[in-house]
Amino acid sequence: MAVNVGVIHEVRMSRARLYILIDSFEQDMRFAIEAHLLDHMDEEAVFTSKELEAMRSKQAQDESGQDAGIVHYLDLSPSYDILLRHKELLPTDLATDLKLSASIISQLVPIRHRVMHGRPLNINDQATTVTLLSPFTGQFWTNTHYIINKLRQDPSWEPVFERTLSPQERTLHNLPEADYDETSFIGRKVESAWLLAALRKRRNPIITITGEGGIGKTALTLDVAYRLVDSDENPYEAILWVSLKTEKLTASGVELLRDAVRGIDDTIQYLGQTLTNDFSGSATELADALEGIECLIIIDNLESANGDEIVQLYDILPDSVTFLFTSRVGIGQLERRYALPALNDSEAVLLLRKFASAHGQHKLTKLKQADALEVVNSLRCSPLAIRWYVLAAASGAIPTDVLKNQQELLNFCVQNVHEGLSENSKAVLNVLRALDRRIGFDEFAVLTDLSIDDLRMVTQELTRGSLVSVESITAGQPGSKLALTPTARLYLKKPDHSGTFIAEVLRRERQYKTMLEASLSTTKSVDPRIINPRSESDSPAVFMLQRALKMAYTGNAEKAEELVGRARTFNPDFSEVHRVSGDIQSRFARYESAVSDYQTALSFASTDAAIVIASYQLASVFGYRLHIANVALPHAERAFELAPNLDTTTLYGKILVWTGDFEAGHLRLREALSGATGRDRLMIGTALANAYSRWGESFMKTHSYADAFAKSTEGLLSGWELTNYGKADQKLSAALAECCIVALRALEHDSSLHGDTTDGHLSKIASFLVQSSKLIPTKKRELIFATLNNVLIEMDNSTPVYAELYAGYLAVNMGKSIPAP
Repeated sequence: MAVNVGVIHEVRMSRARLYILIDSFEQDMRFAIEAHLLDHMDEEAVFTSKELEAMRSKQAQDESGQDAGIVHYLDLSPSYDILLRHKELLPTDLATDLKLSASIISQLVPIRHRVMHGRPLNINDQATTVTLLSPFTGQFWTNTHYIINKLRQDPSWEPVFERTLSPQERTLHNLPEADYDETSFIGRKVESAWLLAALRKRRNPIITITGEGGIGKTALTLDVAYRLVDSDENPYEAILWVSLKTEKLTASGVELLRDAVRGIDDTIQYLGQTLTNDFSGSATELADALEGIECLIIIDNLESANGDEIVQLYDILPDSVTFLFTSRVGIGQLERRYALPALNDSEAVLLLRKFASAHGQHKLTKLKQADALEVVNSLRCSPLAIRWYVLAAASGAIPTDVLKNQQELLNFCVQNVHEGLSENSKAVLNVLRALDRRIGFDEFAVLTDLSIDDLRMVTQELTRGSLVSVESITAGQPGSKLALTPTARLYLKKPDHSGTFIAEVLRRERQYKTMLEASLSTTKSVDPRIINPRSESDSPAVFMLQRALKMAYTGNAEKAEELVGRARTFNPDFSEVHRVSGDIQSRFARYESAVSDYQTALSFASTDAAIVIASYQLASVFGYRLHIANVALPHAERAFELAPNLDTTTLYGKILVWTGDFEAGHLRLREALSGATGRDRLMIGTALANAYSRWGESFMKTHSYADAFAKSTEGLLSGWELTNYGKADQKLSAALAECCIVALRALEHDSSLHGDTTDGHLSKIASFLVQSSKLIPTKKRELIFATLNNVLIEMDNSTPVYAELYAGYLAVNMGKSIPAP
């Protein structure tokens, strides 16, 4: 028996055509039993007692059983076994055929079971059956050979076929026949395995398969349900199916389904009548009927029903009931949701080729792989879209035109879900469509005024409806990015950019990008206005923090804290969120809170830049505001060591001075001054002058008056260089005045310091007082006047330096007439 494999592609095979082919093979074997065994043997000699009992039982159940011989109640496998058992009595050629057919029978038996009893067909059932039976062309296989030829010659022939219950059926069920016989059930191995295991374990009382319309939810559910029915590990005594589908998509458009089950009341009625024909009761009566029965209730197309009513049904029915739903949106509570993706590329191409072949579209069947991939990707690898495309082509439409105009398909898949969305969800879809890119969950907080809770609810609603995809493990968590699904993107029209809402979103996006670019272009290492992102994903939080700082600078503490709160919600482990919060607390004199925020920022800081700015700000608050220099010092030192720039060196130098380490402090300040220009040079010069006055004051406390005079006048001279450049201001003048006061006090306590060595310094003091007296604060002028008066009394009034100091004495008195001391 040579096998002609070519016929696989020549014969269209539906379930009915498969049935008639397998049945013809069975008839040939039954005829062989009648013609070559029963023609000369008794039934008891041909059949075993068990075989006779099974055949007579079937005959008794058949109303016209008396008109047929008992052999006609033999199935495929028993017929083969009987012939093989008596092969010595058969013609040689027939015996040889049977001997070679053992593997054929083992392959045909499970296919026969699926065909005869309404089970979903496997992917190769049609091709396998035709391939296995085509070689049977001899004199003993006349029916088989005739049917094969008729199937080839008349592709439109569809024999009458009535499904029968499997005699091994152990589970009560009302599962419908699969509507994908032309292609069989393709792919979904992972999804099928997960769902089958979940239904067997029964850990979840409600499982909902979600996905966009036409993605294959019903097919997956029905395939798994039939596998449960035939499984030895089926935990259910009954599997009850009801579909709430009210319309279907055809090549000519959407058609309403007559007699469709609608709403929860119809669902209860339909389920009850599956158990008993005279059921006309309520949900409570259905619960009574199911009490103690391990039951799986499958509700297909659940989006047609009210979610709250379904929850009420769940509450009423007994705990022995498990629910499996298919829905585009789910019920939103109680359920374990499983989002069904599109087919992968290879599965989608296989479906395209098989469905096209079944409908005579040979050009589509023979598409090059690259072209087939382009087609299925244009159809988003959706099973319904692929079938719709082939049917449209079969009805005469031009395939390229079908791909370009999918609006009717999109309306069928998306419209009812979109219409049921909240206004916030529709707004988010419009933003995604207008910007036409993936948008971070936290970026929505930048572009819109939606609250955090609203954004989370919207994300959940849109993912349930399969309108957006979420690039994270859990929808709505910080770091997630939302993107329109390909189907939603095609369905939604681009919104009018001139509309108020979208125009504001676009304005904010431009502002957002501008601020980020400005932030990244700044090179100064320590600037509280600069937010240091860890990666691009922090950009929305950076934008909100920058806005928060702007609000704080304008005095709007409430708005600033609100923006920081939004940023913290999205990026709670982003150190800059806490650092900026500290900056705002410090700006409004809430220093203890600022310290707490800075310490939190340091605990999250993962980059040197983040550690530097948080340490710098914390040291500043401890040093400048709380005046705890010894606590500030390690933070200032850490910032300096990680980033020894102008700002960190200056702060470190100041705090060293404040802790009494004048030698190290003044060296750091001189280091900073050497690299400073403009306003920075003036500020650091002022800090250096203050350091010298403090240094001198420390010597005063130990009565080291010569050292006090030396350090204070050194401070005056260092600052005097800046005044010579014309950069003196009130703060610098006040610091230099303090140096003058310390120096004069040293002279007041130790007159022996007068002499050639000190006269030059005293001349500088006199010149400073004459030139800068108007910039010196009043209290310091008064203190200088009183101290200088005592110094002049002890001096020789005939010396040049005396005259210079007296001029300074007059200057600090603002030119008032006074007697010479």
